[in-house]
Amino acid sequence: MTTRDILYDSTHDYLLRCVQVVAKDCPEFSSQCTDLNRLRNLALELQATSSSPETPQIKDLTLEHAWSLVSDAQSSLNSLRLAGAANLVKGELDQALSDTLEGLSARIGQEMRIRQADRVRGLYVIIDPTVTGGREPMEIANAAVRGGAKMLQLRDKLRDKGEQLPLALGLKELCEANNVMLIINDHVDLATAVNSDGVHIGQTDLTVAAARSLLAPHQVLGRSNREIDLIIESQEMGADHVAFGAIYTTTTKVATTGRHRGPQGIEPLIRAREAAKVPLVAIGGINLENVAPVAEAGADAICVTAAVASAPEPEKAAHQMVEIIRQAGGKV
Repeated sequence: MTTRDILYDSTHDYLLRCVQVVAKDCPEFSSQCTDLNRLRNLALELQATSSSPETPQIKDLTLEHAWSLVSDAQSSLNSLRLAGAANLVKGELDQALSDTLEGLSARIGQEMRIRQADRVRGLYVIIDPTVTGGREPMEIANAAVRGGAKMLQLRDKLRDKGEQLPLALGLKELCEANNVMLIINDHVDLATAVNSDGVHIGQTDLTVAAARSLLAPHQVLGRSNREIDLIIESQEMGADHVAFGAIYTTTTKVATTGRHRGPQGIEPLIRAREAAKVPLVAIGGINLENVAPVAEAGADAICVTAAVASAPEPEKAAHQMVEIIRQAGGKV
């Protein structure tokens, strides 16, 4: 047996094992997955091309592991194509496996993000190096987390991404240690580099499809929306959560972008809640005095910058805001 034959047999067996494990032990999805059902049938056909025994069951297979196995199966299938005539996985079986694995990879990624949906909640603090009250951004971030924030977003409109990387890595470590979501504003490549929980894009940034193609399957994608029809558009594009605002008059955007837009108010937020089928983030001009109606309107997460970052005591401000959200019936 040549070295090529040995490598082929090894790759073929690994492909078979990956397919069998995912087909048998992949966790249940929130809705029916036709690609998983199809893979179960294809696993039987693939077994017929091998003399290896059936792969034993693996208990407690996670979606993350299942996605990795699907990715490995795709790589193995591509490698087998180089085997030429020796390859028994060809023709209709090859194409069916290729199409099914591609569809299943996307579906597992979507399911991973669906399971992250409940983490989009509570106080969501933007860490902007230009809005810190003269303090270090990490000082604000630590105070926000101690005060009960469940989400942080790094938004830096001025510095190059290389300069942002150390802060992004510091925020990643902080968030990971405290089960807090870290979202990166605009920069999909920076989000990928630090393996953040997700990225937030605006209407003039990358399209949802373009951003999604660059992100890992577990990374969520949020999109800004000023109108109800844009919320619907963002959902149809595949955004995992949607932001709506500005709810109240805000000076933060003017200071960082030079743009000024009037407030939406609570009534449009209520309509946004009715339109949103994914988690809804309220943003813009929200502070201790006006946060209660925002929570009462049904926002899943309430996003602030200056209300925490510019406060004399950021931790105290965050804690007070969390308590007001809780008392108003909001998610914390």
